[in-house]
Amino acid sequence: MAEQLFLKLVLISCIMLGVTGIGWWARTHPNRSKENPHQVRLPKAVPVVGWLFICVGLLMGLVAFASPGMPPGARIAAAAIFAGGLAFVAMYRNFYVDPRADEVVFRTAFGTEHLVPYSDIARYSLFRSRGQQILTITSIHGAKLSINIGAFDVGPLLQAIEYHQMTGRWPARVGVADPGASGS
Repeated sequence: MAEQLFLKLVLISCIMLGVTGIGWWARTHPNRSKENPHQVRLPKAVPVVGWLFICVGLLMGLVAFASPGMPPGARIAAAAIFAGGLAFVAMYRNFYVDPRADEVVFRTAFGTEHLVPYSDIARYSLFRSRGQQILTITSIHGAKLSINIGAFDVGPLLQAIEYHQMTGRWPARVGVADPGASGS
């Protein structure tokens, strides 16, 4: 009995250390796109979990649909797990954020790409959710980005927000004349 308890505690400890290690590694090593190194993508654990769900959903589906007399709940669960895996892989494939000197480019999990110049930001907020700092920006055109600033490097965007807080206006875009500047 004591040996089983010891093995259970060791197994739980190893799993917790592994999950903590993966989380630490994902935060300290952002997943950058190979084609464009400025684009930061979701952690690589997301597609791994997605493919795991796809495999489990397929195996459950084979058992649920091939065995006579299986309850419909088993078929529904298999389809839901499979669809969840597809959603994780699609999110990984679609999402990225690319903060630049005067704009932020991002693509949502559904694949819609947005380019938001910092001067087009209508609202922004920085708040804590479950111990993580979340930055939410909304453009004048309705594009919304909510991002964990601990997991994604959005330094240029944070600098622009700090500039806006200090001066009351957004930094001028490169190559675009500042309407507030007076001519000589």
